[in-house]
Amino acid sequence: MAKRKINALELAGDVYEGMGDTILMEKYLLTPRQLEMALRKLLEADLITHMQLYERTTLSDSQITKAFVETQNAIRELD
Repeated sequence: MAKRKINALELAGDVYEGMGDTILMEKYLLTPRQLEMALRKLLEADLITHMQLYERTTLSDSQITKAFVETQNAIRELD
């Protein structure tokens, strides 16, 4: 599969503006894993700070969504 190119400055700007994971994934057509990799590359390029990455990864939108979906699936299984 060919690698897609994303404008790093645009993505970094969206991170600075506070865009959540879900919006970023929709805008850039990324999976949660791809978004994580892209954010790490921004960090390596000094386009975002360690704190910005930490704040996103401690409780990101995608993690909350995943936890919610898993909880709902578990509840359905119990019913």
